Amino acid sequence: MRFIFLLAMLLSLQVVQAQEYVVKGHIYDLQNHNPIIGSVVKIVGTDVYTISDQRGYFEIKSKEQSGELHISMLGYKSQTITYTDEKELYVQLTTDAQALGEVVISAFGDKTNKETAGAVSVLDGKSLKQGSGVSLQTSFNSVPGVKLDQSSLGESRISIRGSGIRAGWGIRNVKIYVNEIPLTEADGTSRLEGIDINNLGWAEIIRGPASSIYGSGTGGVVNFNLERAEYQEHSLESSGLIGSFGLKRSALTYRSSSDKMNSYVSYGWQQYDGYREHSFDKRNFLAANFQIFPSEKQLVTVLINRTSQDTEIPGALTQSQMEQDRKQASPTNLDKKAGRVQNWTRIGLGHKYWFDENFSNATSLYTYFYDLNHPLAYAYIRNYYQSIGGRTKFDYKADFSVLPTKFIFGAEFNQANSKGTQYVNNQGKEGDINSNVDYKDIVYSLFLQTESTLWKDATLTLGLSYNSTNYDFTDYLNPEKSGIKDFKAQVTPRIALSHNFVSYLSLHGSISTGFYAPTHSEIQNANGTINEQLQSQEATNYEINAKGSLFDSRFAYDLALFSMDMTGELIGQTVSQGVTIYHNSGKTKHTGIELAMNYLPIAIGEHGFITELKMSTAVSYSHFTFKDYKVLGEDNSIVTDYSGNKLTGIAPWTASAGIDMETIPGFYANLNYYFNDQFPLNDLNSDYNKAYHVLNAKMGYRQIVLKQLELHGYVGVDNITNSKYSSLTALNATGFNGAQPAYFNPSPTTNMYVGLGVKYLL
Repeated sequence: MRFIFLLAMLLSLQVVQAQEYVVKGHIYDLQNHNPIIGSVVKIVGTDVYTISDQRGYFEIKSKEQSGELHISMLGYKSQTITYTDEKELYVQLTTDAQALGEVVISAFGDKTNKETAGAVSVLDGKSLKQGSGVSLQTSFNSVPGVKLDQSSLGESRISIRGSGIRAGWGIRNVKIYVNEIPLTEADGTSRLEGIDINNLGWAEIIRGPASSIYGSGTGGVVNFNLERAEYQEHSLESSGLIGSFGLKRSALTYRSSSDKMNSYVSYGWQQYDGYREHSFDKRNFLAANFQIFPSEKQLVTVLINRTSQDTEIPGALTQSQMEQDRKQASPTNLDKKAGRVQNWTRIGLGHKYWFDENFSNATSLYTYFYDLNHPLAYAYIRNYYQSIGGRTKFDYKADFSVLPTKFIFGAEFNQANSKGTQYVNNQGKEGDINSNVDYKDIVYSLFLQTESTLWKDATLTLGLSYNSTNYDFTDYLNPEKSGIKDFKAQVTPRIALSHNFVSYLSLHGSISTGFYAPTHSEIQNANGTINEQLQSQEATNYEINAKGSLFDSRFAYDLALFSMDMTGELIGQTVSQGVTIYHNSGKTKHTGIELAMNYLPIAIGEHGFITELKMSTAVSYSHFTFKDYKVLGEDNSIVTDYSGNKLTGIAPWTASAGIDMETIPGFYANLNYYFNDQFPLNDLNSDYNKAYHVLNAKMGYRQIVLKQLELHGYVGVDNITNSKYSSLTALNATGFNGAQPAYFNPSPTTNMYVGLGVKYLL
């Protein structure tokens, strides 16, 4: 009996030893929660692996009840996670911008950049925070065809392929989204100051008209996503920064990611005394970004963003003032205490639902409001703004036996109500009231895009949108100036043909159209009445793209050749101090070449002291001219003819280059160079801004110590060569009574910064 008992014990022990546990899970894209097909899931320390299916689902058998899984997928950062057989995993992978050309983007439908017809550039969180992390200038200017102008932190302007460069303040003609919520207001204006750069985790930049799916804008679209916590990360981070010209910053950030929720909450404070006189800037940021996963088929997102800014505006200088003292402020701005005190609040709720593998819907609703206290050189403005809106998009894959097609269709709506009151500016204080106007803006678009497979590796894309813009003015002081500006509805088609030949060559050709509706300040006559004749400017863009990768995907290139015809160009004419009127009196021709190249001599994960080495360069050539540009008087007579002149503010050549390196011990370094050719400051082409070079460098150390503590310290130098230049210029500035025009907003000379971050891993 004792022998039989021992034998039974041995047999049962062998059964226990041979028992296998089944680990189940789903793999998703961290940003959009789309299932990732074909991910390799491997048990660490073994040769056992499996691959995720069409739903991103996997099952793998393990001899251990708990352990680690290594998950990898081309276009995503590899990740090692823990598991137990008792819990189903909902893994979220982070897109890898280093995966040259293979990164998945959502600009015109979810596909890799190499497969996307059109010029789209991607910047990940690390790229967006290059340098001190308080400006996007270095990262955006590394993208061909894109230019971010900035002097003080209180003023910035984005132009894409020349569109938006003529904006007197803020950002025009470029649509900007944050987590699919428009940062762009209903009348087409945007300000980057309303978001904290350190909270940005991803950006897709569409270069060229994208009205077929995004509405107003001939320049392009910038899609930002806020940061998210990496899967299974639970941490609390405190960070600080000090730099030249009184730069100070501190922030506290909480990150947590589990199978059912991803949380990112950050509060930041920032202050900058300024390079120039009267350029102080102070901000407070609060960002809360949540992803909730109620089920395998659902994703709920919540965004809460609150930003306050108190900034001084130094104003533009003349050439003589620049030579005398480039740090001085404009005497007028100084006397009037020009500046801006503004508070932004954005609240958004999104829901994505997968009906099945081929059909899904993503819908977001939001409200956005701000208050503005804004003394200017020639007026004092108070403004209160509130908008509500939403965007819905359906994706449906129809597996037709002939021409299988993916359909994207949806709508976007935005209604804004604002109250603007203008006073005389008495040295920074409100004087007599000049204007009291309520605005009600309604903007909506309906869009449809089809993507059909013609044959293997060949795709035809057709897009079409219908867009409506309506402004309703109520002038309480001058009721006769009240009225409605209803712009002509815009129908914007797009057609694109793509063919992926081999890994090193993918060709795309497209014809796209776009439009840009004027803002409130651009539709008024000199006497304040509505310019009934003014309409949207329109553009047609012809483009060829070649993309590919070589040398085992270590080298990637993206080449774009385009020609864009702009009609009804909005031309501003300054008729008196502080008063500019606009006409649809111009046609411009935008012809250019854009080339971006990236090379990885050492890729992530390879053995050696240097774990990652990336070299990048971008070059743009722009031949932009006024094709038909006549300045009209108030009676519509021709005052001046600038036809044939170079487009104002556009440099024929821009170039950037960068080197990024990371090492096993945790040391990293990057070097960035930017060149901007000379460009005309006025439509007459009589005055030019000189060419300039900017060189920036940064080095740092990041490492986990004591198992639960991650330290990150860095030091950097911007404008190493002490270049004296003006990035943000006041184009077509007018000098009244014989005075020189004030074109220049001097950018900082050599400046340094030092930062430290401490992250506690919970």
